[in-house]
Amino acid sequence: MPSALYNRAKPPLEADEEAPGTVEAWEAVAPIRPDTAHVRAPRFLDLAGELATAALLIAGGVFAYGYLPVA
Repeated sequence: MPSALYNRAKPPLEADEEAPGTVEAWEAVAPIRPDTAHVRAPRFLDLAGELATAALLIAGGVFAYGYLPVA
């Protein structure tokens, strides 16, 4: 009688639920960032900060080792 175990009726499958965070194709929108001064300013400030930091580190290293010319 082991075949009775496999002959039971299977429950009907329910429709798959949508996973959290999924969107329909019509809801997916690509973000478009306009190229304005307000968008460019943070990028410029990031670059300026990186350059200032690099110059400060190099100048500090030169000063720490005493290679600054003294007139």
